[in-house]
Amino acid sequence: MIRQSVRKSLLASVVMAAAALPVRAEDGVPAPLTAPHPPTPAIGGHGPHAAGAPCGAPCGPQMRTVCVTQWVPQQYETCRTVYRQQCFQEKYTAYRTECVPQTVTRCVTVNQMVPEVREVCKTVCVPVTTCEQRTVMKTVTVCKPVTTVTRKCVDMGHYECREVPCSEGFMTRMRKHHHKGDCCEPCPPCPPPTKTVKVWVPNKVWVETPCTRMVRSTECVPTTVNVQVCRMVPQQRVERVCSYKCVPVQKNVTCTVMTTRCVPYEACRTVSRCVPVQEKVVCCRMVPHTVEKQVPVETCCEAAPCCTTSCGGSGSGGSFFHKAKHCCH
Repeated sequence: MIRQSVRKSLLASVVMAAAALPVRAEDGVPAPLTAPHPPTPAIGGHGPHAAGAPCGAPCGPQMRTVCVTQWVPQQYETCRTVYRQQCFQEKYTAYRTECVPQTVTRCVTVNQMVPEVREVCKTVCVPVTTCEQRTVMKTVTVCKPVTTVTRKCVDMGHYECREVPCSEGFMTRMRKHHHKGDCCEPCPPCPPPTKTVKVWVPNKVWVETPCTRMVRSTECVPTTVNVQVCRMVPQQRVERVCSYKCVPVQKNVTCTVMTTRCVPYEACRTVSRCVPVQEKVVCCRMVPHTVEKQVPVETCCEAAPCCTTSCGGSGSGGSFFHKAKHCCH
């Protein structure tokens, strides 16, 4: 991208420089097609019109053919070397472990149990029955008299005759009510009527009565009894005892064992490698081309002598840069 931008900037500068080149009077430029401009005073102070004399009318813009170098992109094919990962099948020698049966004869030591009989004197406890007297607690049921006292509350009261006021009856109250206003003077109070009533006078007394009854109870009484007891009595006896002992015995044993061994075999695997590869690619390059181009150029008219005098004339003696700077427009 940087190279292309540099090329484009160079091409633009070349085109602008070619367009800015002035056209000389002897190049055969056709007459101007536009109306003449008003006279312009000379700028450099050269020639008879340098003091401000009126100059001839300038010519219009003219077209000139110039050669321009242009950078044109060009595509081309070329070959380049690139590295790519490719898979290859390769053979190699691998090893695997195999179990192979093998018959082996070995001498082994085996312990055998051999019986052995011997006489041993032992102390043996023999049960012997004997009679012994022992005191035991025997349960006996006994009836015993038990006296208890029963208390009872008895009312030993009596009747008495007492004078009590009697209550007024209905007729008496009615009579008093009707004869209430017969007497002018108040009567003296009369004693209330009484009556004799027989009344019970209580006299509560606690009376204790003894009561004897037979009560059955259980008692433990010590009793001497004869008891059959079995005792263990030690005795000496001679017995035959059979015991076993281990005796090592050597013998040959044939057995099949599994042995391991490494067996080589040929295997195939896939490996990845970087391989250089030639490939065709299309590239782009900038190629210079010379192109003819029409550019506008402003020149002075033939009737304007100021152009020949001030710009140094149309001969070969005039400077290119001087004419470009001091020529009237």
